[in-house]
Amino acid sequence: MVGIEDLIGISEDKRKEIFRCLDDLMTFKNSSSKLAPVISGYNWYHKIVGPNRIITFSHIHETEAYKQDMLKDLVKLGYDSNTILEYVRDKAGTLLWNLRYKIRDDRGNVLQGLKIRDIRTGEYIDLNEYVKPLSKYREFRGSKGCLIAEDQGWQLDTPFRNKNELLSLVNLFLKKSGEHTYDKNGAEIPESEEERMLRAPWTDAYEAPVLIIGEGALMYSEELPQFNKATKMCLIENNNEISFIVHKKLEFLKNLSHYEKLRMLGFNEELCLGNKPFLEDIDEKTR
Repeated sequence: MVGIEDLIGISEDKRKEIFRCLDDLMTFKNSSSKLAPVISGYNWYHKIVGPNRIITFSHIHETEAYKQDMLKDLVKLGYDSNTILEYVRDKAGTLLWNLRYKIRDDRGNVLQGLKIRDIRTGEYIDLNEYVKPLSKYREFRGSKGCLIAEDQGWQLDTPFRNKNELLSLVNLFLKKSGEHTYDKNGAEIPESEEERMLRAPWTDAYEAPVLIIGEGALMYSEELPQFNKATKMCLIENNNEISFIVHKKLEFLKNLSHYEKLRMLGFNEELCLGNKPFLEDIDEKTR
């Protein structure tokens, strides 16, 4: 587990200023005083990827069962499991909660480290009282943009040496990392439960997996039709990282004072590629 206090490479005052700015962007209000978020969330790490981090294939998840399923298939692709584990780093994050998200793993346990707060009351939801995604419960109707989650998990940052290795990784994760499969344009392919089980997604697969490919892969973008260009705003300082992905709201963000503050605090823009369902989820939350 990694907490804000573990970012010892960034001074406490600076951390507070950064998180205040990012939280303001998540709870931004328009001229009519209505919630109009600019970013959908952010993550932090007390370990950086290394000098070649910009040419990585990255994937975020949470559970150990999922990690073990993922490792087995990566070993089948020819990777060494110990090497893969070296590419995994702990992460924590804050995000706008999509009511469709699962709150429990496939065994029925509340996801480890997950906490969801209603910003209208300041109270945390007792997740033990709910079994299904919150969208299934009447009391959460009209809660879009009002629920902010704190989560704990890990991120795989796998370097790739060439196009073939990247496409092999992408093909595996597109098939196994999400609850659904998508066509080359990123549209969901309808499938029966039997077909889904034959495909065997990894245990605890998310509805919309988070797949990020670093700037070094932009030259292959035409061969990655399931991905679109996006921007990663990232601060790297003394082996610590704080970052977030922004898509359609980038230009809006650039016109806010928050953007200049983040730049002053050391954030930089990096182009990247994100899988379409993930970027659509970001855009839905910040619409």
